[in-house]
Amino acid sequence: MTASQRLRSQLPLLVLFLYGMILGTHGYKVPAVTVEPLANGFRVSIPDESGVQRVAFNVNRNRNFTGFVGEYSAQVREPQDGRWQYDFVKPALRAQDTLYVWTNVQHDSVMYRDQGQPQHVCDLAGNHLPEDCPNMANSITENPNPVYYRGTTAVPLSCEERSETMLSPQPATPLCKGQLIFEENFDQLNESRWQHEVRAPLDTTDVEFVLYDGKARVRDGNLIIEPQLWSSYRPDLDMTRSRLDLTERCTATHNRQQECVLRTSGQAIMPPVVLPRLNTKNSFQFQYGRIEIRAKLPKGDWLVPLLLLEPYLEHYGQTGYESGQLRVAMARGNDELRTKEGKFVDGRTLLAGAVLSIEASKRENFLVTLRRGDHFGNDFHVYGLEWSSQSLRFTVDGKDYGDLMSFVDSNLNPFWRTGGKIAPFDRMFYITLGLSVGGFGDFEDNLRTATYNKPWSNKDPQAKLRFWQSQNDWLPSWKQPKLLVDYVRVYAI
Repeated sequence: MTASQRLRSQLPLLVLFLYGMILGTHGYKVPAVTVEPLANGFRVSIPDESGVQRVAFNVNRNRNFTGFVGEYSAQVREPQDGRWQYDFVKPALRAQDTLYVWTNVQHDSVMYRDQGQPQHVCDLAGNHLPEDCPNMANSITENPNPVYYRGTTAVPLSCEERSETMLSPQPATPLCKGQLIFEENFDQLNESRWQHEVRAPLDTTDVEFVLYDGKARVRDGNLIIEPQLWSSYRPDLDMTRSRLDLTERCTATHNRQQECVLRTSGQAIMPPVVLPRLNTKNSFQFQYGRIEIRAKLPKGDWLVPLLLLEPYLEHYGQTGYESGQLRVAMARGNDELRTKEGKFVDGRTLLAGAVLSIEASKRENFLVTLRRGDHFGNDFHVYGLEWSSQSLRFTVDGKDYGDLMSFVDSNLNPFWRTGGKIAPFDRMFYITLGLSVGGFGDFEDNLRTATYNKPWSNKDPQAKLRFWQSQNDWLPSWKQPKLLVDYVRVYAI
């Protein structure tokens, strides 16, 4: 055997050896990371061991990793008191938070990485746990004497039927079926309960033509979410030639560079429409329950109300809608809109259900519908969703109009088979209220209003520009573009 033949025969072994050196398979194992709450932040640490040269910690709050870099990152070059540690002092931990920590250790000349198990804040040890960790029951509702309901009759909290509803963290006392666990009447805007989002939608295949910014307002007991044009939002910035950096206020969690910094380039323009969007991610999440939202939906071409339940932790994946989104109700704002086959899909068609696909042509596969003679934006209606471990049931003004039973057999995500019957809707979700405009996910191609065709094509890089250029067609229809929300209530089931 020649030298070159011997080298070729030994090459696979050499590759395996080098791969093992790179991944650190020669004896060292990254120890489990310890997370300790601080008065204003948290400390992450691992014990010092002989041979450790430096350590890096990457931490995500309430989302798993899609790459190594975390929302919070730090390098440590020397141990302290026998531990490699770093204090993250900016983010104050909340009772609902879950931390994901990815540790990178240089041991001798080899790098090791370890992603430990998610750490729930209220399960951590220490003297600085959030005050509401031991007893979330009193912070769920402002009612000091909770009741549950049989029909319309209020009954004291003591009850015979236990609920399958879960809260995060779970209350010290069991929930009863029918118990009111969340109520918002919008007598004022409670910003400790409702967080305003500040971000641009990710540039994905169902991106909307909006920027989420600004504050919703309350008037006459209604939450008001109203769109405004870019020219009103930032008249000092040309929407075709400018840059906007929202980093200091940005609430993005997936890709801060894309969601927090906006730039125009070529025919890529700024979002034509800006509007508020609120959620309870930091204050209220639940698994299974009945939610009722009394709202008056907007009227106007290409407006989409967002009455949503969104996943608190994206357990089944972060791309597309792998972890699901639930729409309590939706009706497109157009007064008249039909597909090329002649099917009406305007504001007289109510939709609700599961969003599991980014494709507009497939989105209604998991939505139930109800067609009526009046536009749903003409009046207030009570939109309901009863979400259990077995099914989703949808109501309007107390009347059923559809249900969904299972999504596992769709084969959209094999990971759902590791969950319960209703996966991916077997995890904690939070409430989102907002409004969207245009985009690729809610309007399939070749739609027509009474007087003009849909002015953009889905996935066209110039779609946002085409939409903006057609404002003389759609803007006159925005005579009632506001989403009004009277109340939101959630009951245990």
